[in-house]
Amino acid sequence: MTREEKKRIRLQITKLLDTHCSSCKERNESRNSLCLTDCSIGKQMRRLSSMLEEDHINVSATEETKKKGKWTNEEEFYLWHHRHILTIDQLAEKLNRDEQSVYKKLWHLKKKGGIQHVS
Repeated sequence: MTREEKKRIRLQITKLLDTHCSSCKERNESRNSLCLTDCSIGKQMRRLSSMLEEDHINVSATEETKKKGKWTNEEEFYLWHHRHILTIDQLAEKLNRDEQSVYKKLWHLKKKGGIQHVS
């Protein structure tokens, strides 16, 4: 979700609060959970806010899905042949690996004299 989409959703929520909730007798008098359970405007705001939360959850999940464990021959081949072209950060992004993992693998490959297999 882009910044503009998020901004649009937040503005919709603010507009709903300003136009409906500020003059709502139930909200101003009772201060109970009617807004959350019975109010159609409250339900609409919850739906909009959940769209923002889902986007945040998806971003976090994406950040945590870096590959771990044994490197494939193809990954080693790519790493070895692009080590002079791309930075460690760029290699990590392309290989979906942690930067520290890419650095260590490259160090091990250099130490043993390169790659022994050709894919």
